[in-house]
Amino acid sequence: MTSVDVDMRDNTDTPPPTTRHAADADASSLSNILKTHGTCPICLSLFVNPHCVAACGHTFCHACATAALDASALAEDGSTRAARCPTCSMGFTSNQLVPNAAVQAMVEEMRRARETDAELRSAREKASAPTSLDALTPLVKHLGERHREMVLESRAASREVLKEFLLESRDRKRESAAALERELRCLDADIDAVKREIRALGGEESPSRDAETKKKSQGETRDKGMIAHAMQALGLTSETSAASTSQVVTDAAKRRRVLQQFNELQTWYSNRRCARGGGTNEDGQSNHNSDAMEDFSALIDTFKRYSQMTVAAEISDGDPANPSTIVSSIEFDSTQENFATAGVSKRIQFYNLGDVLNGSQHARDEITASSKISCLSYNKFVNEHIAASDYEGVVSIWDVERKSVVIEFEEHEKRIWTVDYCKSDPRLLVSGSDDGLVKIWNTDQPGSVHEIDMRANVCCAQYSPESAHSIAVGCVDQKVYLFDLRRINEPLQVLSGHEKAVSYVKFLNANELASASTDNAINVWNAQKGELSCALKGHVNERNFVGLTVSNDHIACGSETNEVYIYRKDLPLPIASVDFSKEQSDARRFISACTWRNDDSTLIAANSAGIIKVLRAP
Repeated sequence: MTSVDVDMRDNTDTPPPTTRHAADADASSLSNILKTHGTCPICLSLFVNPHCVAACGHTFCHACATAALDASALAEDGSTRAARCPTCSMGFTSNQLVPNAAVQAMVEEMRRARETDAELRSAREKASAPTSLDALTPLVKHLGERHREMVLESRAASREVLKEFLLESRDRKRESAAALERELRCLDADIDAVKREIRALGGEESPSRDAETKKKSQGETRDKGMIAHAMQALGLTSETSAASTSQVVTDAAKRRRVLQQFNELQTWYSNRRCARGGGTNEDGQSNHNSDAMEDFSALIDTFKRYSQMTVAAEISDGDPANPSTIVSSIEFDSTQENFATAGVSKRIQFYNLGDVLNGSQHARDEITASSKISCLSYNKFVNEHIAASDYEGVVSIWDVERKSVVIEFEEHEKRIWTVDYCKSDPRLLVSGSDDGLVKIWNTDQPGSVHEIDMRANVCCAQYSPESAHSIAVGCVDQKVYLFDLRRINEPLQVLSGHEKAVSYVKFLNANELASASTDNAINVWNAQKGELSCALKGHVNERNFVGLTVSNDHIACGSETNEVYIYRKDLPLPIASVDFSKEQSDARRFISACTWRNDDSTLIAANSAGIIKVLRAP
């Protein structure tokens, strides 16, 4: 047997043990290995001083091989004896016997393993032997004591956890009770302050004892009037032609919308009013915060103001069934007296707001472009210049008076969705395209001055209202990116919160911005902290660009239900909506663009049928 044969046999898979105990199976397997690989073919015992025949490679005990040589005949030359290998019958001499160290090491290892196995088997036999009752009693007693100790330790640990939970619950409830007490003090203080203001507005002095009854009657009358006014402001009642009377509105949908906002209004009041100070001071006197109450009163008035928004004018120039009438962008110029519209019709049309409010249906002027237009942006300093981005990847700067192109930028390779003039530098613009690039342009140079590879289609980009170095970018990867153009390698903030492509981004101010997405939501962000302030939901937007515009604290957007929705930046539900549909079939259309005038009392919107409406709030 050669060392090669031994190695091959060692690598041969053996069948899995089938006996009940794995240890017995291992012992049996070891015995088989010893018999197969560790025994001499001559004496059939474990190898003792194994030697290998160099001619054929088979291994025998040295004594066995020597005995075989002694019993053999002399070689032909008569000098040495030659024997035949018992395994293969090949002739060999004593000179061809060499020690086999590998087999020797294997045999020794097997012998040690067999001895260890014998010791383990003996130990198991001793352990399984019957034990007397006297010997088992201390063991059972010890196990019982240990079991009781473990039970007590487990119960003590669970009680400790329960204690911690109860203490934490008590602390939190006390904090909640203290917060509720502060809020109640605020409410009491504000109610007292409002009552004093009501008396002051009524021009009444402090009531005397003689006039107490009369005063009580008059106070009840005024309180009822104030309650009626508040209900009207919230949209729960409407004025009638009768003198200062009101009746409850029967419009269930309107009542439902206002009641849906109650929790949000209550939270708004609690966060701002109670966060600025309690309702009473150390002397127990009223600590009225007039600023917080003024803010809350303004918020309540917002509901009344925008619930009364009406259509002041309408432009229906074109065939509503023709898809080329879709308006994709509306922009006011710097005077806020004129506005421009553009879309897939390849025309930029210019209107005077005063003429439209007086009934004019026609544009004052018009420019024809060579491609469909996706976005417009007026220069904030040069009123005659307007930028337009198109479907061919070109940004064009037009002179409105001359109706001619001032300069064109043609570096984008795919459709451009957005273009925006810088609000602090009249030379700078930003654009974003389906080629995944954001480009910064300077009208004094023929090419882009900065390029940012977003690695995703760019749907929107806008300059900060106060800086020529800050921009916000929205992409189809569901994120909003804030960049400092002096360090464009990495964004300052990455705002993640949308579930679909970001279609619009608009700065409310230098520290806040709003982003719209086709996930039916508008997110309001704290730009400095990169945190979500409020998520606005109520409109429907899953497929189309429906427009987004901001003014002060108010946000307006379109809906795929052919409605314009108006939000306040810190309330999650809409405060008002205006329906463009006149017939049931109109509901299949969608709002495609909208823009506020700076005073947030005038809103212009257009839908997919090319109908433009001027909406005005009182």
